[in-house]
Amino acid sequence: MKLGNKIEKIISADAESFRIKIKYTDGQKGEVDLSFLFSKPKNLAVEIVKGQLFERCYVESGALAWPNGFELCPDALRMILKINKGKAA
Repeated sequence: MKLGNKIEKIISADAESFRIKIKYTDGQKGEVDLSFLFSKPKNLAVEIVKGQLFERCYVESGALAWPNGFELCPDALRMILKINKGKAA
């Protein structure tokens, strides 16, 4: 997998399932399940869950970000998409 991926936009975010649909600048789209981070949150993720900020995510410099400063690497999210696609196959 090449590095340096950037997220273009967020298609949808669901606070109940902690899933976010994203589109990358190269056109790839996918849904990322972030429940492993937010179902039992720690550190900055706690603020997102308690403050009901999950759906207020946005794209900052190609990364997935929240108002409290929490960011997720677009390359790591792309890897999650690739792994999940392999499980579905």
